[in-house]
Amino acid sequence: MKKSAGKLLATGFIKSLFVVLIMFGAGAGSYWAVMHFWDIPVAEPEEKDPLQQQKEEPITKATLDDISKNLIFRVQEDTGEINGILLEVFHCGEKRMQYITIPIRTQYTMSEALYQKLVLVHPTIPQVIKLSNITKYFDKDTVYDYGVLIMEDLLGIDISYYTAIPESIYTTIFETQEITEDNQTTSSEKLSQEQEAGISYEVFSDKYIKFLKSFQTAEDVYNYIAETYPHLQSNLTLNGKMNYLESYCKTPLSRVSFALINGVNKNNAYYIEAALAKQQIESYIAQNAAE
Repeated sequence: MKKSAGKLLATGFIKSLFVVLIMFGAGAGSYWAVMHFWDIPVAEPEEKDPLQQQKEEPITKATLDDISKNLIFRVQEDTGEINGILLEVFHCGEKRMQYITIPIRTQYTMSEALYQKLVLVHPTIPQVIKLSNITKYFDKDTVYDYGVLIMEDLLGIDISYYTAIPESIYTTIFETQEITEDNQTTSSEKLSQEQEAGISYEVFSDKYIKFLKSFQTAEDVYNYIAETYPHLQSNLTLNGKMNYLESYCKTPLSRVSFALINGVNKNNAYYIEAALAKQQIESYIAQNAAE
């Protein structure tokens, strides 16, 4: 009896499939035998390098906060070295601002979590570090971002954004105020005479105060920011900075204060007590605007 065309087709397909399975099995068996005989390791999925992953992701992200914390770096144009650090705390709602000097001689011990993160970036970075030395361990494109991470670790706060100001511009805005018996720092606790020796903090220069008083309109403030900002380096865009324009214009100079971060000046270094420093910052933020 003749087989139908359908049965012949089905039989042929089954035979072909059977042959393919035999060949596949033989190939897989041969591959396993060769790998086993020559002791060739089986390739595993490549894991992403943690350092490469860090490079692909932003190190810090600027945020617009009602109480902004702007970390200011004083930068030497020729060498790129950081010569000073200020924390600008701006209470937008209450229209008041404080600049807190963080001595560049500050020495502190990184938390284990931060140290393990930074040692991937620069294997020789020490866990006990002076702020004046951070430019030795990071390149110019990332040093301010890592500076933010270090200051967040040291002070126990979240930084909103950073601003790196060249020395030539910085010195037109700020000047150094030495601490004497007649001129105590504006921090919440009076420092002992031993702590005061050789300590100073930053204040607006008389020339800059006179310049600020010359502003008549919001447009004057806008133009000043727009002209100056391209010469600075920040992770906050110019458009982002302009979000603070209205609050800047409504903040009188009488509501701008200056302080030194709480700490101890000892053995040619400055030591910040993290808990007291955080308390100092939070105390300023919590102050009543009427004070």
